[in-house]
Amino acid sequence: MESKTVPGSAGFSVFGDKSVKFYKNVVDFVQQNINQHNSRIFLSRILNKSTVFIASNTAVRELLHNKTDYMDLGYKAFMHEIYGDGIIFCDGQEADNLRTLLQMTMAQDTIRNFQEVINRLVTKAVIKLDTSSPVPMYTFFKQLATELCISMFLDVDFETSSELAEEICALTTTHWHGIISIPLTFTLPYMQSSSSYSKALEAKARLLQIIQQRIQQTDAGFVHTVSKTDFVSDELGTNYLLLLTSALVPKALASILTSFVIATSLHDKSGYLEKAVDDPDIVDWLLLEVQRLYPPFFGGRRLVRQDCIIDGFKIPKGYCVMYCTHAAHRDPKVFPDPDTFLPSRWKDKFLEARDTLFTFGSGSRSCIGQHVVWTILRTVVQKLIAQYRWEVVEGQSLEYKWLPVARPKENVMVQFSKWNSKPERQEKVHN
Repeated sequence: MESKTVPGSAGFSVFGDKSVKFYKNVVDFVQQNINQHNSRIFLSRILNKSTVFIASNTAVRELLHNKTDYMDLGYKAFMHEIYGDGIIFCDGQEADNLRTLLQMTMAQDTIRNFQEVINRLVTKAVIKLDTSSPVPMYTFFKQLATELCISMFLDVDFETSSELAEEICALTTTHWHGIISIPLTFTLPYMQSSSSYSKALEAKARLLQIIQQRIQQTDAGFVHTVSKTDFVSDELGTNYLLLLTSALVPKALASILTSFVIATSLHDKSGYLEKAVDDPDIVDWLLLEVQRLYPPFFGGRRLVRQDCIIDGFKIPKGYCVMYCTHAAHRDPKVFPDPDTFLPSRWKDKFLEARDTLFTFGSGSRSCIGQHVVWTILRTVVQKLIAQYRWEVVEGQSLEYKWLPVARPKENVMVQFSKWNSKPERQEKVHN
């Protein structure tokens, strides 16, 4: 069967570039092109490279599962200096070898050890949740997720080592600003000044110094596990810890949990939250549906190193591919009523989510730590629904920004209240 030509145009170099329009509102940009070309795969020019956008659910899966040998990851030019050598910049056999080692650090024993930390810190945060006035939702979850990641991955106790914890938190924030201030030949809407980039590199250097000190001082826990892993260089181990403790993971967790609270407040007309108290499967339905509608990352980028065909369309060597998780999660061919919050669509379909949801990637490059992320998400949700009900304060803008991590543009305020009129509830743990 002959391949098809991708609809759309890459225009002329520089003058045909659509980067500013794309980064200004990525969701609108993709949807407008889908409508214009009557195709969920189309061609444009982004960052002055011919770029094929893939917004079809089945095509994204084909890309992530079957076309990895045809492509390189597209992040090295943007983030390598910020994170250093590591799994997010490796390809081919090097990536496979490193991935095998990293998976060993996330074994079941590690997850069980993390569970104790997660339970303790989440319980502390939930008990202290203010019911006397509205809570800034994203800030609350970002602080909790940051403490979780630094406690789990660096074995730093925020109570006994408060000064060190505060320093690490400040450094991870400065370091994160490097991702949104990467020097380019033109300015994009969400990016900051190049001086922020220099400060981010200084923060990275200090974070690596702290990580190396933690390795020398710790003879147990996750830091010790990583230090004893047989990486080809010590740098890979420290960079791995840098990635896990940077702001990236806490922001992703805060994104999902904030969207969870907002979506259930506005759209839970069937009483899923009350039912979820006694049925952990419904917790998963809710979390899957939130991830479907509000994935923390808009998508991913690849560089085509060999001509390939995806969903019947030929994609030439030298092009970029941008797969659009947000749009793929709303593909009407896979999800009927794609814009409707409908948790019951996941009844008896948790395993199928691996084929249709790409929140944590998919295939051979899926997120290594996704089991830890799921443990955190389930624990937070179960402890929240056991004690509270909540409502989004009226009169706020709930408009989202999607880059670099999805979240409402405003720090949405939410009013929590105890289940005063309900019988005392017992939390149920999802096995």
